[in-house]
Amino acid sequence: MIAESTTASLVLRATEAFPSNGSRQANLRYKHPHITIEDRGLRPLRPDHVRLQMLRVGVCGTDLHMTQRDEQGFLRCSAPAHIPAEGRVLGHEGIGRVIGVGADVGAFRVGDILAPESVLSCSVCRSCRSGCFNQCQKAVLLGMEQDGLFSTIADVPARSTVNISELGQTDQGLQMAACLEPAGVALLCGMNTRITPGDKVLIFGAGPIGLLCAIVARQVYGASSVAMVEPSPYRRQFAGRWADQAASSADELTTPAHGWDVVIEASGDLSNINRVFRQIAACGRVALLGRGGQPLTIDAVDHMITNAISVMGLRGHLGGVYERLIELCLSGHLPLDSIITTTLEGLDKLQIVLSQPDVVASTDCKIVVKLAD
Repeated sequence: MIAESTTASLVLRATEAFPSNGSRQANLRYKHPHITIEDRGLRPLRPDHVRLQMLRVGVCGTDLHMTQRDEQGFLRCSAPAHIPAEGRVLGHEGIGRVIGVGADVGAFRVGDILAPESVLSCSVCRSCRSGCFNQCQKAVLLGMEQDGLFSTIADVPARSTVNISELGQTDQGLQMAACLEPAGVALLCGMNTRITPGDKVLIFGAGPIGLLCAIVARQVYGASSVAMVEPSPYRRQFAGRWADQAASSADELTTPAHGWDVVIEASGDLSNINRVFRQIAACGRVALLGRGGQPLTIDAVDHMITNAISVMGLRGHLGGVYERLIELCLSGHLPLDSIITTTLEGLDKLQIVLSQPDVVASTDCKIVVKLAD
C-alpha cells in the first residue's frame, strides 16, 4: 500500500467572539463561519493512533448548527467547540478502513473497518473511574474540539474505536454502521429513561436522533406506543413508519389516559417540556438530548414533586453501547439504515449540504456521505 502524504478535509473557519455584554467569564463563541475543502499534510502517526481511510460519514444536526448563525450572528451550536486559526475539520460520525497502525496499537491491523467514538474520554478522571465515561471531566469532542472525520484520511485514538468489520461486509452493513454514533445516543437514552414494555413515549423532533429514539423504543425496549412532534412536513411524514402519532405540535396529539411515561426532547426547543409537563405520568422520565442553549423552565413543580417525575440530561454512547448495537444490527432487530434518506458521494457534495443547513430539515432525515468503497 502506498502511504498517503495528504488528506482532503472539509474545514470550518470562524472568528472568535465574546457575547455582546463583554463578559469574558462566558464561554468563547464564534462568528462568521466559512467552509472550505483543503488538502492538508498528514503528520506522523502517533503511537497510540490508527490511520483510517474514511468510507462513510454521517451528517449530524450539530454539524449543521456549526454552520448556522443565530440572531446575533454567533454560531448556533451550543456544544463545546474550539475552532483554531487554521480551522476545524468537522465530523464525528463515520467509519473507516485501517491503513496505518501506531507502534503501540496491538488490537487492530490494516484492513479492519473501525467506527470511532465521538466522545474521547480520558479514562482516569473520577467520572471515568466510576464508569461514567460519557461524563468524562476531560472529554474532548471529535470534530468539535479535535479535528474530526470529514476527511479522506483521519487519524484517531485506537482506544476510542470499535471494530465493525463483521457488520461492514455489505453495503447495507456499511450504511448501518455509519449511523452507529446517533443510534448509540438513542440506545443509551432508552436505557437511562428505563423504557419498558407497555410504556407510552413522546418524542419532540423527528430528526435522526429523535427517529432513532422512536425505533429503539419500539424495537429494543418494547414501548407500546410512540408519538412524535415535528414541524417539518417531510420529517413528520417520514416518521409515520415508526410513530403511532406524528403531529406538528403536542396539542394535536391524543394524550394517553394515564399520561406519557417517557418524554424525549431531541429538537433543541426546551420550551416543549413545559408545554406537556402536566401530561407526564406518575414516575415519568424526561430526557433532554437536543442542545439549543435555552434555559429549561418548568411551571408545574408541584406536579413534578407529587408524581416523582425525573428530568435528566444525556449525551454520548460510551460504555459498550456500540457493541450492543452491532449485535442488534447483525441479528436484524435494528434496521439503522432505514433512517437514511440521502447518500451523497464526495466531500464536494457534503460542502454543498453544510452551506445550506436550513434546507436539510425540509428535504431529508439522515444524510450519509460515501467517501470510498
